[in-house]
Amino acid sequence: MKQLNLTVTSRELNGRGPSRRLRIAGSIPAIIYGKSGNQSVSVAQEAFRDLMRAKGNATSLIDLSVDGKKMLSLIKEFQRHPITQKFLHIDIMEIDPSSPMSAAVPVRVKGEAHGVKTEGGTLAIVSQTINVRCLPKDLPEFIEIDVTELKVNESIHVGEVKAPAGITFSGDLKRVVIVCSEMAEEEAAAEPAAVAGAAPAADGTAAPAAAGAAPAAGAAPAAAAPAAKK
Repeated sequence: MKQLNLTVTSRELNGRGPSRRLRIAGSIPAIIYGKSGNQSVSVAQEAFRDLMRAKGNATSLIDLSVDGKKMLSLIKEFQRHPITQKFLHIDIMEIDPSSPMSAAVPVRVKGEAHGVKTEGGTLAIVSQTINVRCLPKDLPEFIEIDVTELKVNESIHVGEVKAPAGITFSGDLKRVVIVCSEMAEEEAAAEPAAVAGAAPAADGTAAPAAAGAAPAAGAAPAAAAPAAKK
């Protein structure tokens, strides 16, 4: 498992104003939660971006340095700006190395499903993560699931996944993780048949029916034309 390093600095001021000033200065407001109590800190934007690039999608424990004091931690959640993608806020969880912990670990697929390879099906990961409970030393980066034998119209549930050593799955064991489905066939949209001579006029009203055509169902019969003068 990846174990990365991050340096943070304590901060005393909270609220929108101080947080906005931190972001303008190139830092991210963050909070550490844990047995030591909640602590407000700031993180350099560049340092956290580098950390997330190194971490990728894997679950990783972080060696956190808080004003020189070392602490084992886990990034629980973060917020990003929808346009600039800069980090706006971070929630960090303090981890006790000797106590069991809970985390959501990403799913990774292994192999090619039988239903995809020979039956023309499609594979979909329904649950991107699985909740696990374990000691920090046993926390995996991914939960790898072998889908080789999965056929069309079959699925894999949490309780059917082989847990790594020292790991137990928490939550609903019947929750679907991966499913192999039949390839959906696109249905051609039926175009309404055009009636000869009934194209709409430029002003949106229907054009007059062709001479001799029967009136439409429910339509009032047309008035008789006046007789020609002799």
